[in-house]
Amino acid sequence: IGQRKGLNLPGGPYFVISKDTKKNTLIVSKNEKDLFKKELYLKKINWICKEKELPTRVSVKIRYRQKSFTGKLIKDKLVFDKPQKAITPGQSAVFYRGEELLGGGIIR
Repeated sequence: IGQRKGLNLPGGPYFVISKDTKKNTLIVSKNEKDLFKKELYLKKINWICKEKELPTRVSVKIRYRQKSFTGKLIKDKLVFDKPQKAITPGQSAVFYRGEELLGGGIIR
C-alpha cells in the first residue's frame, strides 16, 4: 500500500490504494490523498498489560521507527485523531500509554 514505483502504468504516477488477493487485483489512484485513512481494524490482538478496559485512548505505531499517533481503541477498531497514510494490512499496530506498552495486533 502506497507503492508508486515499478507499476509501469501510462499517465502516472499512480499509488497502490489496496489489493484484492483473491481476485489478483490492485486498486490504484493518481490522488495521493486516497492513501489516508482515519481508522483501521485489527485481528489477533495481544495484551501485555493487565488493564484493557475499552474504549481507551492510546498512542499507536503502525510502522517500525515511526513516531506514534493518537487515537481511540474500541474493541478491534482503532480510530485515529488525524488520518494516517498507507495503512497496510498484515502489518502490526502497537499501542502505548505514555512509555508503557499495552499490546498490539495485526492490521486487517
